[in-house]
Amino acid sequence: MRFIHTADLHLDSPFLGLASMPKPLWERVHSSTFAAFQKIVDDAIALKVDFVLISGDIYDRDQQSIAATDFFIKQCERLNQAHIPVYLLYGNHDYQIVQDAGELPANVHVFGNRVMTTTLTLANHDTVAISGFSYDQRWLQEDQVKKYPPKRNETWHIGMLHGAVRQSQDNHYAPFTIDELIAKNYDYWALGHIHKHQILNEEPPIVYSGNPQGRHKNEAGQHGYYLVESQGNKLVPQFKPVAEIEWTSLTVNALPTNDLAEMERSLSQVIDGKLKKEPFQLVELTIANIRQLSPTIRHLLANGDVFEHLQDQNAANDKWWVYDLLLHQQNSLPSMADLDERYWQQAAQKVFTPANIAELTKSLARDADLAAKLTSLDLQQLKQATTQLLRRED
Repeated sequence: MRFIHTADLHLDSPFLGLASMPKPLWERVHSSTFAAFQKIVDDAIALKVDFVLISGDIYDRDQQSIAATDFFIKQCERLNQAHIPVYLLYGNHDYQIVQDAGELPANVHVFGNRVMTTTLTLANHDTVAISGFSYDQRWLQEDQVKKYPPKRNETWHIGMLHGAVRQSQDNHYAPFTIDELIAKNYDYWALGHIHKHQILNEEPPIVYSGNPQGRHKNEAGQHGYYLVESQGNKLVPQFKPVAEIEWTSLTVNALPTNDLAEMERSLSQVIDGKLKKEPFQLVELTIANIRQLSPTIRHLLANGDVFEHLQDQNAANDKWWVYDLLLHQQNSLPSMADLDERYWQQAAQKVFTPANIAELTKSLARDADLAAKLTSLDLQQLKQATTQLLRRED
């Protein structure tokens, strides 16, 4: 048996904050979620998989665009023509009341809003039971795993679940524990919701496929899907990257020069040498050792002129583009007295916690797009940004 496990396609993701980039590049970025899923369908057909699982968040929001729905239907129809069934459920981003498959092709099975199980028989006569459910609202605080049936007489039993491991806080997304998933005695758990691909448990495999295309800098690195194959009485997942675009961070030492053109040329050469050829890289660039630069160049770095020029110079670059430029400060809070700095660092440890951020932003979390951004906040980066603002104030 061979199947594909994917999730969190987030078709038509808005890629907020990047609309100012050159139009050809923007179009490439905006279409990347579509391109990634098309690659998955290409692979499914080429590899002649038995079926495809999509564990939630096919669309980026509950109100889908016509372009996104048309594209998804066409890709499912390609799988239909290849006689490949698709099993999908809706997550917290594309939650809806499921009444039927709508306009989707006949090969698509949509799980309803209560846990249900469907069974298929493969060409080799193996039977496969697949259990799952779709969200009917944005938040599901109740543990749904207890509603999944135990494995019975089927050759294989697979669980599909869009949710998050139970924590002391933020249990809004069908919370579960790894132990209770193992207790169901399933052969594979196809998880969705977390955008970083990871295997939570080896036997049986409990797997987050991650999203096929990273959507912002906190989703850096490779993204793709899992190809799962039977080996004896086990199902073995193998990660397959498909992302059109990757987000990455680079730190480059400033060339000791007073010549602006030479410094910019050096930056481009170093970036070019450090990055792989594929896929296209969106770069957050940090420049270190800026104290050895002339005051004039440091000023042009600080006011954004170098950043804009670097973007303009590389508008047609088919390998990378710098979307943000940061200056590495070698000294910590130079304008503060030592005592002030010590108190600031102590306070920052207490202030920048998940609980405090959740409390401060709970009113914003009612909006789906803002809620998604808040759940992916990097608290260390937030702390650093606040520190930079304090430095400017002084």
